[in-house]
Amino acid sequence: MIKITVVAPYEEFGELFRKTFQEHDEKVHKESEEQSEYEIEIIVEYHHENIRKMKLDCNVVIARGFSAYLLRNMESYVPVVEIPVTANDIIRCLIESKKLYGNKRVVVMGTRNIIYQADNLSEMMGLDIETILMPSQMGNETERAYAKLKNHDCVVVGGKPTCDYARGMGMDNIMIVSGRNAMWHAITEAKRVAYISRIEEEKAQRSKTILDYTFEGIISLDKNNRITVLNATCEKILGIKTQGIIGKKIEDVLPKTRFSELINHTDTCLDEVIKHNNMPLAVNKTGIVLKSERVGSVITFQYVSKIQEVEGRIRTKTNVHGHVAKHHFCDVLGNGDKIQDTIKMAKKFSKVDSNALIIGKSGTGKEIFAQSIHNSSKRKNEPFVAINCAAIPENLLESELFGYVEGAFTGAVKGGKQGLIELAHRGTLFLDEISEMPLALQGRLLRVLQEKELMRLGHDRIISVDVRIISAANKDLFDLVEKEKFREDLYYRLDVLKIQLPPLDDRKEDIPLLADSFINEYGKISHDGKLCRITDEAKKRLMELSWNGNIRELKNACERLVVLSESCIIDQTDVDRVLDYKVRQMKAGGCEEPADDKMMRQDAGQQVMVNLANIQIGPLDKMTLTKESFGDLLKQGYRKIRIAKMYGMDRTTLWRRMKKD
Repeated sequence: MIKITVVAPYEEFGELFRKTFQEHDEKVHKESEEQSEYEIEIIVEYHHENIRKMKLDCNVVIARGFSAYLLRNMESYVPVVEIPVTANDIIRCLIESKKLYGNKRVVVMGTRNIIYQADNLSEMMGLDIETILMPSQMGNETERAYAKLKNHDCVVVGGKPTCDYARGMGMDNIMIVSGRNAMWHAITEAKRVAYISRIEEEKAQRSKTILDYTFEGIISLDKNNRITVLNATCEKILGIKTQGIIGKKIEDVLPKTRFSELINHTDTCLDEVIKHNNMPLAVNKTGIVLKSERVGSVITFQYVSKIQEVEGRIRTKTNVHGHVAKHHFCDVLGNGDKIQDTIKMAKKFSKVDSNALIIGKSGTGKEIFAQSIHNSSKRKNEPFVAINCAAIPENLLESELFGYVEGAFTGAVKGGKQGLIELAHRGTLFLDEISEMPLALQGRLLRVLQEKELMRLGHDRIISVDVRIISAANKDLFDLVEKEKFREDLYYRLDVLKIQLPPLDDRKEDIPLLADSFINEYGKISHDGKLCRITDEAKKRLMELSWNGNIRELKNACERLVVLSESCIIDQTDVDRVLDYKVRQMKAGGCEEPADDKMMRQDAGQQVMVNLANIQIGPLDKMTLTKESFGDLLKQGYRKIRIAKMYGMDRTTLWRRMKKD
């Protein structure tokens, strides 16, 4: 709805205008393509002081004569459309004067528009016409203009205020009455102005909303360094109030600081970092150029910390998909004192950002501990990036860790690539098998730890990174230092917080709990979701065996027990039958095997060889197949094609998988 306000000098004027507006709305507006709706407000007022005090709430205002002049010069952005005083309006007054008062002298008093029309009609009407221009400002000049009428025996022609004054002095007067044509013209112009004004207002509000909801502070200056635009973010960063400072010079608003000096004395700057109120700001300034002439400038600025925060979120959402720690300390199974003491120590380490070193034999759960430390730290919502230093060839490990730019080497990806250290920014980088990292690469990693910065391959730009390093090894790193196979300075950088994971043979009291968990996990896969369990005798047998492969070996053994079991209950007989090689190892280690157990195992072994080809096994998880479990199945009499079917793959895929591992 577009609102039009009309300031009418008298009641009849307002009524005629309302009727003319309705007629215009019906005949013209409905036929046009412009579909805006209009609302009209009539205010009858001609006293100049009252007009000056008006609070306009409309899209456009219509007025006549001096009222239009006053409204146009008010501190308001509302456009004013003036109802013109036409030659026809003056002619009607002059005809009426001649009719009523004969050839009596006529004094036309009013604004410049009225005077201009009257000067051209003097000869045409055969009347003695004098004109008096009303001053633009009320005061002494107006009084002197009215004083000129006292010495004239004349007919006064003018607007409502002029005629009221003449009537008070007892002089003949004729008021200029605007005709329907003048009103029609004003309405057409007002609707056009209102429509354009509404569109411009919408554009301005849209721009203001965009500016206010941007993360950057924005200041626009004209060529005289006066503020033309200032957004809400600018108010927050600089601590100034936006109200009342539009139009002021920037140096009068901001105190003399490095920031104000940069704005006032620098034509152009890009990514300039300065401090304002002890907070670093990234500042940009560029000129506004119109037809090769600089007509102003725009300054944008933002907290450096905010830029870094946004950069971190972008990295997380666009580049580190999948780099998430899945495990927590609750996933570490074990009730024994050794493992519980280790968990308590790791939880303490998770509260700080210091680098951690996890030492443990293969299969003891080093990565589970690393992920749990990350998920209990303040970095838990940031990336967890893991890399096995022994699994990647030496010539590729450097580019994977540090990244590279386009053209850095043959085969480099177009556009370059971020390294894993960059991807772990604000998060955790887990370096498994750190002992296998080449010495040359250890030096570059040391610089990242010391300076918190890196450089991509083929680039000369330094990139700041905030990364916590958790490394793991199954070898004694200090022994490697003494043999000069590992850098001593890097060792001491990594070995700030050390965790020694106990092997499974040192915590056999946890085997029953681990076995229960693994049996249940694989039972759901191999026995159509049925719950499998292992007897206490079978658990005791597992505790008697030696587990050089630690938890990983025990997990694989439980998988074989479930796969080869003919029922959902796994007893000691199943353990002896399926893990025959383990029992032989136990015997070779000096442990006597009970005679009854030996006989049962032999019978069971013969029976399993007979029924081996007839066992129906559901598809297993491909990711659980390792070289170790593959070798165990071969020892138990399985053919390669049978193993491939068990894991849902063909024989060629199985061959490639074992070769890769």
